[in-house]
Amino acid sequence: MAEDQERSEQATPKRREEARKKGQVPRSREIHSAALILGGVFGFSMMGPMVVSEMKKIMVQTLGGLSSAPMTEAAFYQLAIAHFSRTLLVIVPVMGILGAISIAVSFGQHGWVWSTGALAPDWSRINPLKGLQKFFSMQAAAELIKTVIKFLAVGGLSYLLIRRAIPTITVAIQSEPSEMTALVGNSVYRLALATGFLIAFLGAADYLFQWWSLEKSLRMSRQEMKEEMRQSEGDPMVRARVRSVQKEMARKRMMADVPKADVVLTNPTTLAVALVYQHGKMNAPKVVAKGAGFIAERIREIARQHGVPVIENKPLARALFKTVKVGDPVPSKLYRAVAEILAYVYRLKAKTR
Repeated sequence: MAEDQERSEQATPKRREEARKKGQVPRSREIHSAALILGGVFGFSMMGPMVVSEMKKIMVQTLGGLSSAPMTEAAFYQLAIAHFSRTLLVIVPVMGILGAISIAVSFGQHGWVWSTGALAPDWSRINPLKGLQKFFSMQAAAELIKTVIKFLAVGGLSYLLIRRAIPTITVAIQSEPSEMTALVGNSVYRLALATGFLIAFLGAADYLFQWWSLEKSLRMSRQEMKEEMRQSEGDPMVRARVRSVQKEMARKRMMADVPKADVVLTNPTTLAVALVYQHGKMNAPKVVAKGAGFIAERIREIARQHGVPVIENKPLARALFKTVKVGDPVPSKLYRAVAEILAYVYRLKAKTR
């Protein structure tokens, strides 16, 4: 009971997918039964006359062949092959329709599920204690209640329909064979149709119960969710170490681009932003390095070592540091300010030369 109370979290997509791979999906056998009954009823109502007519012809031809003389072993063999071949041609379409209905119902309940988990050996199935636990489990009680309800409902409905059909059956017994077939067939059709709809209703209720039961069994505790997150995303310490290494590598690549910069803008002590512009190759100047604190000091130091001008411009340095990522071009609203700085740098370089 305590374990059920702890499992208060909804199942994650990963847990649902694992359960699906094991074949744990909501399904109801009653829906299959109802679909086959109703499909058979509607199918026979449309194809029944044709099937009966063809079967009559097959029987007439077969009996006519048996009465012909002489009947040798080879002739009997040919007659049997012809009889079964024609019978299959009549039955196979009907069986194909029922098979298609069964596949469609399965796919409609839980989609495409391919699982070999049920084929794997499970020695716990032969454990008597496990068997007793399953026998007295909630699932077993629900199955028993469902079976009793289905038996009473279908039995009661059949009793009522048969009782109502007794006058028709009495008339059919006293009628001609052709009329008797029609009357009895009509009564059977109504009984099968009503039974199919009743089982469909019971199947829908059973499917909802199976879905609820599966959702309850898949619920997770918070500890299980933490463990799953740790397994899927990795250990937090390892992730932190990986991020640290990635940042260090990115910082080294950034520092390697500082000597190629045209100018470094400063705050003057807390920020530093390195810009580069290649006429004809770039549409706008690009930020190749930026940093604050120690990184800014290191950028200024590398720039001075390689003769890159370091210019103090607090507003522009702050704006570039906040709005532009390393490797991105300067936004259009800062074109004018950056152009003035670059023009000043180019004039300094011209005087130096």
